[in-house]
Amino acid sequence: MGMLGAVLLFVGMFLPVFSMPTIDDITYFQNGRFDRIIVLSASVFAMYFAFARNSKGLVAAGAMSLVFAGYSFIDMYLQVRDMKASIRTESVNYEFEGSIDTILNTIELQWGWYVIAAGVLLILVAGFVSDKAKHSKKRA
Repeated sequence: MGMLGAVLLFVGMFLPVFSMPTIDDITYFQNGRFDRIIVLSASVFAMYFAFARNSKGLVAAGAMSLVFAGYSFIDMYLQVRDMKASIRTESVNYEFEGSIDTILNTIELQWGWYVIAAGVLLILVAGFVSDKAKHSKKRA
């Protein structure tokens, strides 16, 4: 489960997370900001920890991915929201207001976020489940 989560997280970074009509889809990793490099590294570490059956490492990699990918999602969501509001207020006096609403409806976050979220959740679940199994074996 941890390996599947790590692979989903890794692949999800190169899937579309944002689209806009005038530009191609943007992937999570496309601009290479520091937080994205951290999540990419965490996915590679999660693969290693899953292979080594290191539950604490999986939890750490999953938590790091959750924090940085969560921050990125919220940041991108707020930027999209602000951009739509800015365009809407600037275009109030234009006669093509209906066309602008149509364009604004095409600016959105994409399905790559679902793959990233699934990867992060699987990494965390795998870490906690295997850690719980280790503790129950020690008590027996």
